[in-house]
Amino acid sequence: MTTDTLLSPETLQPLSRALERIHQWNVSSETVYLGAGEDLQTLHRRIGTVRDGIRRTTETVSSADGDRVEALLAGAAEAASDLEGASRERTRLLRTLSDGVTLSAGGSAAVALVFRLLDYVVLVARTHVEGMSEGREVLVPFTEHVHELVSSGQGVASSLDERVRVLRGHIEESRAIDNRVGARAAVGEPSLAFQFKGLIRRLAMERDTLADTRQEAHRSFSTIRDAVGGLVMGLQFHDIARQRLEHTLGNLERFLLLAAEGKLAHDAPALAPKARNLAVRRIAELEIAQLQSLASLYETRMGELHGNLTVIEDELLASDRLLASLFREGTSGEGRSAMAVLESETSRLRQRFQRGESDRRQLDESLRECVEAADPLIAMTDELGALEHTLRLAGFNAAVRAAHVDSGDETIGYIAREIREQATAAKVQADTVREGIEASVSATRELEASVLPAIRRAEDAISRQFEEATALLARIESDCQNEMRAASSQAEGLSGRVRTISTLMTPHVEGCALMREAVALLEAMLRGLPDETASLEDARDLHGLLAGQYTMAEERQIFEASFRGQLGAAPAAPAAAAAAADDIDDLLF
Repeated sequence: MTTDTLLSPETLQPLSRALERIHQWNVSSETVYLGAGEDLQTLHRRIGTVRDGIRRTTETVSSADGDRVEALLAGAAEAASDLEGASRERTRLLRTLSDGVTLSAGGSAAVALVFRLLDYVVLVARTHVEGMSEGREVLVPFTEHVHELVSSGQGVASSLDERVRVLRGHIEESRAIDNRVGARAAVGEPSLAFQFKGLIRRLAMERDTLADTRQEAHRSFSTIRDAVGGLVMGLQFHDIARQRLEHTLGNLERFLLLAAEGKLAHDAPALAPKARNLAVRRIAELEIAQLQSLASLYETRMGELHGNLTVIEDELLASDRLLASLFREGTSGEGRSAMAVLESETSRLRQRFQRGESDRRQLDESLRECVEAADPLIAMTDELGALEHTLRLAGFNAAVRAAHVDSGDETIGYIAREIREQATAAKVQADTVREGIEASVSATRELEASVLPAIRRAEDAISRQFEEATALLARIESDCQNEMRAASSQAEGLSGRVRTISTLMTPHVEGCALMREAVALLEAMLRGLPDETASLEDARDLHGLLAGQYTMAEERQIFEASFRGQLGAAPAAPAAAAAAADDIDDLLF
C-alpha cells in the first residue's frame, strides 16, 4: 500500500456499523444505569429508615423511662423488704397476743371454778344458818348478801370466760391467716422482695441482651447502608465513562472521514499523504487504547458492583434474622418479644401481690375483731376486783358476828375463812386474766398503732410503684413494637430488591463486547497501513489538533501516552478546558 492510499468504503463499513451500535448502546445504557441508581437511592433510604427505627427503639429502652422502671422496681423491692420485716413483727405480736389470751383463758377458767366453789360454800352457809337456834336473824342477811355477790361474780366470770373464748377464736383466725401466708413461703415460694429483685435482674439482662442485638442490627444495617451509598457513588463512574466514550466515538468519526477522504473535517483541506497516514495511525492507536481502557473499566467496576451487591444481599438476609429476633408478631406465646415476656412476668408478680392483699384484708378484719373483743375484758377484771373486796369484807363481818353467837360458831368461822380465801383466789386469777389481757391489748395496740400502718404504707408503696413501673414497661413495649413494626415493613423485600438491581445492571457485557469488536477492526486496519515515519512538525501539529478533544484526566493520560516519544521535547500542553467539574450536573446523584 502506498502512502497516499485511502481506505476503501468496504474496509471502513464494518467499523462504521460497530461504532453505530456502540453509540446506540451508550445512549440506551444510560437509562438502565439511571434506573439502577434510582433503585439504589430508594434502597439506601429504606435501609436508613430501618436503621433509624432500630436506633429509636434503643433510645426508647435506654431512655429515662427505662431507667425509671428499674428505679420503681427497686423502690418496690425495698418496700417489700419493709413489708416482710413488718410482717415478721406482726407474727411475733400475734404470738404474744395468743400467749396472753391463753394465759387469760386459764385465769378465767380458774375464776369460774372459784365462783362455783363459792356458790357451794354459800349453800353450805345458808343451810347451816337455817339450822341455827341462835343468831339466825343476824347471819341470814349475810348469807343472802354473799349469795348475791357470788351470783354476780358467776355472771361476770361467765361473761369473762365467753369473751376470752371469742377473743381466742379471733386470734386463732388471725394466726391461721398469718401462718397460711408464711406456709407458702416455707414450701418454696420466694419472698416478694426476692421476686422484685429477680425481676430487676431479669429486666437488666433483657435490656443488655436486647441492647446488644439492637446494636448489632443497627451496625449491620448501617454497614449495608454505607455499602449501598458506596454503590451509588461508584455507579457514577458510568457517567464519566459515557462521556469518554462519546469523545472516542466523535474522534473515530473523524478517523472514518480521514481514512475515506483524507480530511479531518468536511470543510478542511485534505492532508498530505504522510501527515494523513500519521493521523490515521495515531488516532487508531489512541482510540484502541481508549476503548480497551473503557472496556476494562466497565468490566472491573461492574464486577465490583455485582460482587458488592451479592455481599449486600447476604448481609441483608443475616440482618433480617436479627430484626426478626427483635420483633416477631404472632398469636402464640412464641411470637412475643422479649419485653412482652418480661411484662408477662410482672403480671404474674402482680397476681401474687393481689392474692396477698386478700390475705392481709382478712387479717386486718380479724385483728379489728380482736381489739373489739379485748376492750371489755379489763372492765370485767376491775369488776371482779371489786367483788373480791366486798366478799373479803363480808367474810370478815361473818367471822365477827359468828364469834358472838353462842360464844362463837366454828362452822360460820370456817365458812367465812373459805369465802375470804376463795375471794382472794378469784382476785389472783382475775389478776392473771388482767395480765394476759393487758399483754394482749398491748400487742393489739402495737399492731394497730405501728405494725399494721407500716404494712399498709409498704403495701401502698409497692402497689403504687409497681403499677407505675408496669405502665411504663407496657408503654416502652408498645413504642418499641411500633418502631420495630415500621422497621420490619421497610426491611421487607430488600434482599429481593437487591437481586433485581443486580439483574438489571448487566448491559456492560454487551457494551464491552462491542468495544472489543471495534478494537479488533481498528487493529486489523492498522496492520494494513504503511509504517512510515512522519516529521516532528506533523506529529506536533496532530497533537495540538487532537489535544482539545480530551478533557478528562483518564483519557488525557492515554492521549499523552500515545504521543510520548513522537514529539521530541514535550510541547507546552494546552490548558485543558474544565469538563464542567466533570459534568457534575450529569452525575447520577
